[in-house]
Amino acid sequence: MSLPKIKTRTTAADYFLIVALVLFNAWLYLEMGTQSRPGDWVIIEVNRQEVKRLPLYQDRLIHVHGTLGVTDVAINQGRARILRSPCNGKVCVKSGYIQYADRLIACIPNRVVVRVEGKAHRGVDAVVG
Repeated sequence: MSLPKIKTRTTAADYFLIVALVLFNAWLYLEMGTQSRPGDWVIIEVNRQEVKRLPLYQDRLIHVHGTLGVTDVAINQGRARILRSPCNGKVCVKSGYIQYADRLIACIPNRVVVRVEGKAHRGVDAVVG
């Protein structure tokens, strides 16, 4: 048994929708831009509580106590990364450096989040509860 063939025809409304979507995407591209804003601060959170706020351009090594143990965070040459963590997968360590505003590295098992924030913070993108 074969399915019946459906005749499709592009209408003026279809063309209008395509043009509207292309224009909307172009406007978003121009409004939001593609360039990443430079970061100014490194914020370290444990269990959703901010424990440290440090300038991004001051080199240092920080030891943060999470739920599994100690996570080492390095700030070096305007970049931040997690050097060591007691988690199993080490995805946070493999993530490498972050330097632009609104970027983050998370060690989910140890409940440690390292994020970079700029002077002009955009605010919350979404809330997940």
